[in-house]
Amino acid sequence: MVELNFKDPTLEAADRAIEKREASRGSRQYLGMSSSGDCPRKQAYRHSLIEAAPFEALTLYNFEDGHRTEDLVIERLRMAPDVTVIDRDPDSGKQIEVEDHEGHSLGHLDGEVFGLHQAPKTPHVLEVKCVSDKRFAEFEKLKAKEGEKNTLRAWSETYYAQHQLYMLYRGRTRGYLVVASAGGRRWTSVRTDFNREAAEFYVERARQIIFERDRVPDRISENPNFYMCRWCEYSDVCHEGKPPTRNCRTCVWSKPVAHGAWHCQRHDYGLDFSKQNAGCADQRYRPALVSGEVVSIDDAANTISYRRGDEEWTDDGA
Repeated sequence: MVELNFKDPTLEAADRAIEKREASRGSRQYLGMSSSGDCPRKQAYRHSLIEAAPFEALTLYNFEDGHRTEDLVIERLRMAPDVTVIDRDPDSGKQIEVEDHEGHSLGHLDGEVFGLHQAPKTPHVLEVKCVSDKRFAEFEKLKAKEGEKNTLRAWSETYYAQHQLYMLYRGRTRGYLVVASAGGRRWTSVRTDFNREAAEFYVERARQIIFERDRVPDRISENPNFYMCRWCEYSDVCHEGKPPTRNCRTCVWSKPVAHGAWHCQRHDYGLDFSKQNAGCADQRYRPALVSGEVVSIDDAANTISYRRGDEEWTDDGA
């Protein structure tokens, strides 16, 4: 019997090319506010430029579909009488940007909306999310159960944290979230009140991730089979003990400084982003990233020794 193979080599080649293009783009230079509600250890790994499992083509296509749907939703909102959407900074022509922690934490708004018919006098920060049909149905169910103002917090901590931070830094008291199914075939919305206590919680968490170099946040779960851990691109580093990437951000000698910059304390020079990614032969892991108890530190020899159970290991850059 002839085995049928329906794979298209042309489409597969395009998939691989798109995956390769995404991998070449590298990581963000800053801690993104859009992920403030994620597992804090995951945020810390990402901010430390630790190499993660690459995204497959299907995931990248979902991202692309989300970006297109966001643009479509904004275009539709502008068709409503008396509604104004500002999705670009009038001075730069780019997305509206907010920052904190000496430029190491940045956020980029989908926009701000004015003249909502349900609250015409109140400016709102605007976020648009494109989700699967299942997530859309969950959102609608929660909205009916929890009420409009409580839905976002119950539905997604990630999006709730993002919303709260954007309201904080823009000085707004309301947020407007539009949730759309793929392609924008269905859409719905909620408004959310500003919660200063919640916003300041995420501000402080970001500060700790950026500046407290002698620790990493706790895992969101100690169970590697917990759904968020199982799907996480850093699961092999976090739960399986894979050594993190050697670079300047995982190095004990690097330090975040003003204006989103980094400084090497061993060589006493500034680190541009390409240097941070490349690292150097003098890189030694920040002890917080190593599983084991520090036994000794020798700055002159540039070594850090650890004990793991009955074994000892010295980080000498090898």
